[in-house]
Amino acid sequence: MNLLRVDRSPIRLFLFGLVGLLLMLGAVDVMWGNWVSTPPDTYNDEITSKGRNQRRSDYVWGAFMLAGGVGLFGYAVTSLIRRSPVLVLREDGIVIAVGPPGEEPVFVSWEAIDGVYCAAEKDPDGGPSRDVLVIDFIDPEGLPSEPWGASWDGNRLQIDTAGWEKPIGEVTIHAGIALEQAHRLATEEEMQDE
Repeated sequence: MNLLRVDRSPIRLFLFGLVGLLLMLGAVDVMWGNWVSTPPDTYNDEITSKGRNQRRSDYVWGAFMLAGGVGLFGYAVTSLIRRSPVLVLREDGIVIAVGPPGEEPVFVSWEAIDGVYCAAEKDPDGGPSRDVLVIDFIDPEGLPSEPWGASWDGNRLQIDTAGWEKPIGEVTIHAGIALEQAHRLATEEEMQDE
């Protein structure tokens, strides 16, 4: 049974799509419309040699803008339609999406986890610190050695939570309760076996 499911923020995905749409509109304007962008140089309604060079560079820039816009818009739409979770807390373990895009999320049972908590990670470039979900593993076998949106520090996985729809505090509380309950059940089973 799923205790908590965390998806990417739909608002953030909508904004990615909006930026992609604006890039596509800008590309059409630069390449053909010239409603906002500067048109190529002309003389007596004929394009000059400088204007032809400007038009070629406009086509190059417009192609890059169009490709970037289509990519962003496509990513946002498919992510909004498919809604794959970045993290799922279950009674028997945790499912985390730290592999490359398109790869299945990884399941880890609670027996392989020592602790789950949140922390603030400093930006190495001097920007504001960001929230991370920290998972201490007893044995990190089966997890990617180079995770996407996360980093390893020994047996500690630090997952960037920017863009999650649920606050990191809520995720940490639910994970702590599930981990504690799983450890208590494992201890009770060991006592019954003796």
